[in-house]
Amino acid sequence: MILKVTFPNKCIGCELCVLEAQRQLQKVGFEGSLIRVLRGRGDKGIGFSVELDPRINKLDIKKLQTICPTGVFTISEEDSDEFNQ
Repeated sequence: MILKVTFPNKCIGCELCVLEAQRQLQKVGFEGSLIRVLRGRGDKGIGFSVELDPRINKLDIKKLQTICPTGVFTISEEDSDEFNQ
């Protein structure tokens, strides 16, 4: 199964996903995080983008999905249509 950023426009920049990933890796701080939340300015003011390292799928991705208060992430099966072309 693969964790995907399906609704990046819903991100509020709380970084709970980053903290959960670091907790699972037993690391303190943001250094070497597998999830990055970047702030930027858009047409509607400040917005956030989320970047995932492919190694994120080795963690408990269900926990990462459920910790997000706005539902930015979804979990998809590995044999999705994009790989079966």
